[in-house]
Amino acid sequence: MLVARPCTSMGGILVQLYLWEDVKIDLKKVAQKLKERGYQVKTLIPGIMLIAVIDGFNVSVYPSGKIIIKDLKDTKEGERIARIIYELAGVRVED
Repeated sequence: MLVARPCTSMGGILVQLYLWEDVKIDLKKVAQKLKERGYQVKTLIPGIMLIAVIDGFNVSVYPSGKIIIKDLKDTKEGERIARIIYELAGVRVED
């Protein structure tokens, strides 16, 4: 299950996956695939954090599957952006 909610401390939308199995995102792989699709990768600290720009928003991605989209207020748009990340990571998200 994909849950997007406002994150007041970070000033954006927090998206998290709740699945039966643990999620482990390969940030290096996702960064490479984002670049291939024309997205800007600002910071990559393997195993810790990836920061990319997707559709004008700074998106922080963590190996646990947590995603924070800065300065975004629309949870549905947050879900859409998160699905891009999860798709590139090979994580199947059920509707």
